[in-house]
Amino acid sequence: MNIKAIYKQGICITKDILFPAYCLGCGKEGILVCKDCLQTLDCSGVFCCPVCHASSLNGKVCEICMAQSYLDRHVAITQYKEKGLVGDMLHMFKYSYVEDMAQILRDMAIKFSQVYSFDVDIVVCVPLHRRRLAQRGFNQAEEIARISSQVFDIPFHSILRRCRHTRQQAKLNREGRLVNLIDAFEIIKNDFDLNNKRVLLVDDVLTTGSTMQECAKVLKGAGAKEVIGFSVARG
Repeated sequence: MNIKAIYKQGICITKDILFPAYCLGCGKEGILVCKDCLQTLDCSGVFCCPVCHASSLNGKVCEICMAQSYLDRHVAITQYKEKGLVGDMLHMFKYSYVEDMAQILRDMAIKFSQVYSFDVDIVVCVPLHRRRLAQRGFNQAEEIARISSQVFDIPFHSILRRCRHTRQQAKLNREGRLVNLIDAFEIIKNDFDLNNKRVLLVDDVLTTGSTMQECAKVLKGAGAKEVIGFSVARG
């Protein structure tokens, strides 16, 4: 074992002693989500219209909502319950960035990949404004997008930018969320050509869908052929 590995192991042991982990589901000491609690999560997928939330084949937007959706489909790994295990997991990951949680989300994505796959060209993520990124230190959607890129073997490209600082969506009602993000995103100028590409757009959770719809609008405006929303959970 080299010095770097020994140092890393020492850090982990010290962290476990000073800040022991407890399962968010059952309280068992030693891990954030134990295997038994992870098994209780249904990771077979949630497939609903991105607008009206009605169940649909592969999460396709239904005919009634087609005219008001830039997302062609939305797929989630599991259902979202704010006061449940998934809600606690995503809240801890989003606001505390517990590194061990990334591996748990990876395990969920791997489990989902055994029953479903995506036929797309690239993975992109919902971006954070630079001000909020500086405050939080990381973008949870980007971390999940990178995990998705590896699990589904699809290249990740950071091509979206949040160009306008907005109020936090979680603090707004449905009507407020729908107007808060208008014209808040833009394409980063780079060498990647979006024309006729199929895009997997990733975020942590979808509730009203307003964030993903605005991002999809920009992606479609830049030439994307299809935009599929993908999240860990669906509210």
